[in-house]
Amino acid sequence: MAGVEILGPDGKQALVTDDQELLVAVSAAPPLGAQKTSPLRRYLTDDGLVTGSNDMGVDGATTPIPFWIPADPEEDTYISSLSIIVGYTASGAPYQWADGAALTNGILLGYDSGRGDNQVVASGIVNNQEMFRLALGQGLINANWEVRHVGAANDYGYFINMDLTKLMPPYGVKLDAGSKQRMFCLIQDDIATVTDAFNILAYGFTRFE
Repeated sequence: MAGVEILGPDGKQALVTDDQELLVAVSAAPPLGAQKTSPLRRYLTDDGLVTGSNDMGVDGATTPIPFWIPADPEEDTYISSLSIIVGYTASGAPYQWADGAALTNGILLGYDSGRGDNQVVASGIVNNQEMFRLALGQGLINANWEVRHVGAANDYGYFINMDLTKLMPPYGVKLDAGSKQRMFCLIQDDIATVTDAFNILAYGFTRFE
């Protein structure tokens, strides 16, 4: 069977090593071409719209309340990380939720494929330490895990960053353009009175032609 020759613009042939590998080199500069991505920074909201409410300190005990980011009608959306902030009035503890008791049903992070088979990314988030685990080992949780002035002057709280590229390499969770896919967080308890600040900010990029 005849081989295939790969020639560069100068007529030079590509090199294949003794291990049958195509030898390539990493360029010090990116290739010339049109930019086909743009940065994404967007909150999960109660209606999926940019203008919706991102205040997740709500009462979802009777009827669970979802907050989400939907797929874009025309561009692929890649969510690479989730930045989560939790703020409350008094000093809390890892086994509590904010500065109250542990939740009963917990908070759920998930991915809706649009086919009716929601994929659970994280469930059973009933206390602060379960929220810490979303950081996937990044950062140190110790006696000084709380910070002050979160949500309001003198309030307590913490920040967690969840790296979705570790779950779905290399770009994170993809929402196909024009689909019904979405990334969501479901509130299944009443956390309206114990949380002064609770929201999730998604970072990533959109891909277009």
